[in-house]
Amino acid sequence: MGKSIKDLKKEVNYIFGEVIDEVNYKQLIKPEVDNDSVEAIIDEAVTFYEEFINKINKGRKAENKKQYFKEITNEIEKVVEELVEKINNL
Repeated sequence: MGKSIKDLKKEVNYIFGEVIDEVNYKQLIKPEVDNDSVEAIIDEAVTFYEEFINKINKGRKAENKKQYFKEITNEIEKVVEELVEKINNL
């Protein structure tokens, strides 16, 4: 992940944008995919995106910034892995 707060926000934006693009692509190549499932994954990705941006903003006031942002980075990786697994199971 990025080294500055600005870079981390850009990275989060990019990652969740890619997740949404992947869901849309999956729907294009597999038309039998349920639209509700696709929309649910997209909604979940947007919710996580907003959540992580808020956490990053709150990190400016964190006592131990390095540890705080490391935890956020680990959390992002877990969430993205779960979303990718859901996409693969469509």
